[in-house]
Amino acid sequence: MTSWTIAKQEFKLALRSRWLILMAVLFTLLSVILLFFGGQPVVDGFDGFTRQTASLLNLSLFLMPLLTLLVGGMLIAGEKEDGQLVLYMTYPITERAIIFGKYIGIGLSLLTVLFIGYGTSTIILLFFGTVQWSITILFFLISALLILLFLSIALSIGFFVSGRLQALGMGLLFWAFFVLLYEFIVMALSMVISAKSVLLLLTISVFLNPVELIRVFTILFLGSGTVFGPSIYDFTIWASSWVGATMFGVTALVWILCPLGIAHWILRGGRRI
Repeated sequence: MTSWTIAKQEFKLALRSRWLILMAVLFTLLSVILLFFGGQPVVDGFDGFTRQTASLLNLSLFLMPLLTLLVGGMLIAGEKEDGQLVLYMTYPITERAIIFGKYIGIGLSLLTVLFIGYGTSTIILLFFGTVQWSITILFFLISALLILLFLSIALSIGFFVSGRLQALGMGLLFWAFFVLLYEFIVMALSMVISAKSVLLLLTISVFLNPVELIRVFTILFLGSGTVFGPSIYDFTIWASSWVGATMFGVTALVWILCPLGIAHWILRGGRRI
């Protein structure tokens, strides 16, 4: 048995999940909202851009991590409760192959749901003539990247906990930290350190949170780094360069591989059932 065999099995099981069906509905509703408002005429100038794009970006950053953490974590935890994971461990296959197989399988199922959601909403909005393809592609890619980043965290949660209820609680806890609490923690720290260290703190904080990582580099990709203000102009210039783009790619890869490494450590250490 190989990782691809597990991935195909995981893909089939995930598509039968009630949680994934609920996710498909929410994805479709979200994509309709994103594409409808994204296709509206944009007011020329700085204010019009920020009112529209910031709201669409924040909506993606708010919902995608939540749905991915809950669905991914509960699928793995459900397999532990049902004994499916124990069955996998009886096969001649390594823990690494199991983890990557599940990551690929669940990831493909989530991306399939994402594609169906955006595809359905695009077809619907074509009748109204409001589809703006650049916005459609942009937010599809943002959502896909968020899924890949948070799915690895979801898998480590699923392997760590002992059941679906714990996976639900821990998924909500991680989501609340990354999406809701993190910015307040950074703001509090910036108030107690010296003014010279604030820029360094803000720079480091971007790479320590996948949500902030996607938010900052999406804004920079759109050529709107001025929204960060003159106080962090140097960071904007650095992040917009090829060095910053490379750092973004490397950090995103680290955010995918490190939680998978933790999941491998948990599985290999005996927390298999």
